[in-house]
Amino acid sequence: HALTDRAAVLATVRPSFIIVHDPDAAFIREIEVHAAHRPGARMRVYFMVHDTSVEEQRYLSQINYESDSFANLIRGKAHAAMPFEQEGRVHNETPLAIAGTSGASAAPVLPLPQLQPLVDPKALAAARNTRIRGGQLSNPTKLHVVVDTREFMSSLPSILHQSGFKVMPCTLEVGDYVLSPSMCVERKSLPDLIESLRNGRLVTQMQNMCRHYKIPILLIEFERDKAFGIQNPADVPKDLNFNTTQGRLAMLIWRFPKMRLMWSRSLHMTARMFADWKYAEEEPTVEVASKVGVPQGAEAGERNSVNQPAIDMLRRLPGITDSNYRRVLDAPDVVCLADLAELTMERMQEILGDPRQGRTLYEFLHAQYPVHLMGR
Repeated sequence: HALTDRAAVLATVRPSFIIVHDPDAAFIREIEVHAAHRPGARMRVYFMVHDTSVEEQRYLSQINYESDSFANLIRGKAHAAMPFEQEGRVHNETPLAIAGTSGASAAPVLPLPQLQPLVDPKALAAARNTRIRGGQLSNPTKLHVVVDTREFMSSLPSILHQSGFKVMPCTLEVGDYVLSPSMCVERKSLPDLIESLRNGRLVTQMQNMCRHYKIPILLIEFERDKAFGIQNPADVPKDLNFNTTQGRLAMLIWRFPKMRLMWSRSLHMTARMFADWKYAEEEPTVEVASKVGVPQGAEAGERNSVNQPAIDMLRRLPGITDSNYRRVLDAPDVVCLADLAELTMERMQEILGDPRQGRTLYEFLHAQYPVHLMGR
């Protein structure tokens, strides 16, 4: 038959004999579907094709490609990581009933709750107003996220806003993104991850996250135009040690079993992952998130009056770490960075609480400026 809509022809004619002159794998699958819808009707299919011809080889190539695709899909699914929402449950287990209801009348709980729609389509249509900027949503979003102010140098906060999140900026001491009162995300690009593992800064960040949050998440974000991998497989040494990125990452996972390790291919995928993780979680607040990791006595009003760019510059100085930079801020004789440079080495060691770090900071601030770099 020469018609394009072959499925409609099969449903209309309901043939008992089919002669395929030009075999095609897609049409064979349509015949199988048609035969499955008519289990009681007998059907015979004949192929009219020359042996060892080009048409036969093309059809066999399509069948082999289809078989390889299914095999790769099964193999990839067998080695895929289990989503953390599943919590070890398998598909054949009976879903738990909702608290306060009987098992017979309770709605089933899906192993993956993120598959359920987050927004009711009818409510979404009712909330649209064509008189407001071309029919944009007039109701406020329900997805809130607290974002560290330093993260606004990247494009992810803008992508989150476009995806329906209410982005609430705040200076965070622990983590980069707070999705709920119990969930915090530390976002790392691949170069930042390698450098943080090398200098040990990521270990300190994970310690703070595991101390203050129930679900600490380390998100590794890859770039779209680069390979989806930490390192080229050909460059991976046979014996992993603590000097390699893979070895340091494995030690980090072993040291912090509470940490969840996630990875994302792009910014838009990160936004979708944030929406999935926030399912059934309470919304965060700026008041609570801003006080996490702050020592007792430091109020939010005092923090907002601090010059944040000066603090960022202070934390980049040699000898200044995440655990001692607040000692510099609380020192009565240090009002600005110029006052810090005028201190003696003994006073710096006293403020930082570590002689080695105090000597490193003093030598950096009092290093001789190269003469050949000075203007004439």
